[in-house]
Amino acid sequence: MLWNKIKRFLQTKIAQIGVFLLMLFIFVSNFLLWHLPIESLINATILALIVFVLYLLSSYFRWEKREEVLLDLKHELADLGEKLVERERHIRETEDILKVWSHQMKIPLAAIDLMAQTEINPTELKNQTFALDNYLKMLLEYQRISNISTDFRFERFSVALVMRELLKKYSSFFIQKNLSVTLSGDWEVVTDRKWLALALEQLLNNAIKYTNEGSLTITIEENKIELSDTGIGILPEDLPRIFEHGFTGYNGRGHYKASGLGLYLAKLIFDRLDFEIGISSDVGIGTKVEVKKDER
Repeated sequence: MLWNKIKRFLQTKIAQIGVFLLMLFIFVSNFLLWHLPIESLINATILALIVFVLYLLSSYFRWEKREEVLLDLKHELADLGEKLVERERHIRETEDILKVWSHQMKIPLAAIDLMAQTEINPTELKNQTFALDNYLKMLLEYQRISNISTDFRFERFSVALVMRELLKKYSSFFIQKNLSVTLSGDWEVVTDRKWLALALEQLLNNAIKYTNEGSLTITIEENKIELSDTGIGILPEDLPRIFEHGFTGYNGRGHYKASGLGLYLAKLIFDRLDFEIGISSDVGIGTKVEVKKDER
């Protein structure tokens, strides 16, 4: 390591070394031509070598400091480059999400406008305003969670209690679709309650959205949350991409409420909170979602 540094330094001093050797050659030649005493030649040569070595040492320490500064600048430049690439990626993703979001907002707005011109259905009006609120909340929370300066407030709480609050919020949809729901078990987890609730809400919303009949079973154990529905399921070729923003898959494209943002937001939150999420599904049978705490 040290020898490599010295070699790099000497490479920068090739011109000075060449000039010194030339001057030394001329100096020695003059001594020899004029037949001056050898002792004087030796002493003068040693003195010249000492002076030049001191010059090289002084130059080396200055060069080493410059190299350290340059190395730090290179690291800073590399970090800035990575941050710039990440920022550009985030801007592109945000633009894509805004396009999807604005398109999805038109659906409930169009439904409300149609009801205003014809006949207002209280239940449908409630559903559409719920959808508007949900889409707006999704966009706002995406902006917050994608900001690296997001502050988390970790506390110990009951996952079952959070799920009961979410089930109560979506109770009207269970009633409308005549879906049964079962909740069992509990887990006292330490994490950010608000963000975990938001991620779980996206999973619950998806389960209700794609389940037309049957049931939703939520099983909570130590270090695991499992949601199983009897919905339409997900095609095998769509499973690897379900967490991409804007991706709705074959079944999602046939569903006018599909935005492709819910699972993307949920995965973003779970990653930030150090949770793992896995999804398995059979078309026409149902979907199972597992959420576990990443213990690594």
